[in-house]
Amino acid sequence: MSTYILGVNAGTATFHDAAACLIDEEGTVLAYVEEERLSRVRHAVGTHMPTLAVDACLRTAGIEAHQVDAVAVGWDEPRLAAAAGRRWEFTSPSHFLAALGLPHRPSLHFVPHHQAHAASAFHASGAQDSAVVVIDGNGESEATSLWRARRGHPLVQVAIWPQATSLGHLYEAASAWLGLGKRGAGKTMGLAAYHTGQRPDPGWLRVGEHGVISALGDDPALDYAATRARWANQVTRFAGATGPSHPPATLPQDERAVRVAAAAQTTVETTVQWLVGQARALTGLEQVCIAGGVGLNCATNGRLPGPVYAPPVPHDAGVALGAAWTLAAPREPKVLDPYTGPAPGPVPDLGGGRAQEVEAERVVDLLEQGKVVGVCRGRSEVGPRALGHRSFLALPTDEGMRAHMNRLKRREQWRPFGPLTHREDHAWWEPSEHLHRYMLGAAHLTQDGAALMPAVRHHDGTTRPQQLPPGGEDLVWEVLEVLSQRGHAPVLLNTSFNGPGEPLVQSATQALACARRLGADAVVLDQALVELGGAT
Repeated sequence: MSTYILGVNAGTATFHDAAACLIDEEGTVLAYVEEERLSRVRHAVGTHMPTLAVDACLRTAGIEAHQVDAVAVGWDEPRLAAAAGRRWEFTSPSHFLAALGLPHRPSLHFVPHHQAHAASAFHASGAQDSAVVVIDGNGESEATSLWRARRGHPLVQVAIWPQATSLGHLYEAASAWLGLGKRGAGKTMGLAAYHTGQRPDPGWLRVGEHGVISALGDDPALDYAATRARWANQVTRFAGATGPSHPPATLPQDERAVRVAAAAQTTVETTVQWLVGQARALTGLEQVCIAGGVGLNCATNGRLPGPVYAPPVPHDAGVALGAAWTLAAPREPKVLDPYTGPAPGPVPDLGGGRAQEVEAERVVDLLEQGKVVGVCRGRSEVGPRALGHRSFLALPTDEGMRAHMNRLKRREQWRPFGPLTHREDHAWWEPSEHLHRYMLGAAHLTQDGAALMPAVRHHDGTTRPQQLPPGGEDLVWEVLEVLSQRGHAPVLLNTSFNGPGEPLVQSATQALACARRLGADAVVLDQALVELGGAT
């Protein structure tokens, strides 16, 4: 009889990115989905219990709730309550489990937050051993930690830094100052590319022989609210103003705003490069895995030397997987397949759309006409990056497609896009095996690459590519093959299938509604290619 373990990012410490993951006793991922995809609330802000995600994992795996043998939580909830001088808010383990939608009594395990992050990255990498760097806003008390990981052995923590050094909180403060919101880190990273000349060093964090030195001091008692407030003051002091003089749509024209974004990005890049060097020195291992929300900073990842791996879900949703794997690690080393969510379901009422058989040849016909095609087929990818199962696709060879796609998605015109290919023998950008698998490493376009695909060239000459592994996505692979047969370069502009302020589409119904609302031209579902006629 199989054993089933449910991992969750859940509880009173979970304010965003709630998620659930179901594995078996061999560590095989049976289902894994973020709550936001089902609740339709971006980042599942304010959701403590991912009940929709738990139910979706059970349904996807085809098991009943009473078959779950253990639940692993990616936070040490009792420790957090004790540190705050209060009782744990749940009256008992059964109360906690019932709140997850599990009325029976599987065993309940609390895994320290950074340990869960580290486990998620290491076991997803397929490596035999690795140093692991965890960098986020905060765990129970830490903001950064270094680990030694060996397959078949417990993770060993080798270094730790407190919340006063939090790169996550620092970057969040800069994003908030820019008017991009506390979760606007991706936009801040993109804006930093508009800075020319030498990057500013604000002195917020210093690294060297004495470790990481924070402008906030080294008070270990600083809590989340106090750390955020102090970083906000540091950013305002550096900027010399309480906010930018331009709205988000024209921020690249605001020199002060670009300088703030560049200062935040420089601080992250310099500090992470030092931390990776420390991790290698302390563990004696060259392979490095990155986890924590800062692991989504693809510009930083792309500048790291040597073998580096970041999982498709390095942010807080990743601790659901890491907590589960802490109880049952994968027995065989294997790189994580990101397509772990539910399928899109049946084709709904087309509402005037024209349905036809799914054929790569017809998809390429549409792309050649300058059309935008949405893809919502197969099991959804976990993590914030669209990897071909919940994507908008277009040809990147016309520079005007960048402006068109930004208009369609209601985004600021200065924001970039990334390319997708299945080719390995190209010279379009600098290669990076695992970072490019999940669109988590920026790369400089070569001269040929920049000329070929201007729609995915960012202001600083970089792009964020996705390299499809063999068999990674059958339809997209076939589309790329047809492009090549017709004399085109086998490369696509790939971006997330969603509108402003919403998560990636999950179901076929959501996909068609989103495509119509935004003005996309067609949607490819599991059972049909639906042509919509474009913008109205």
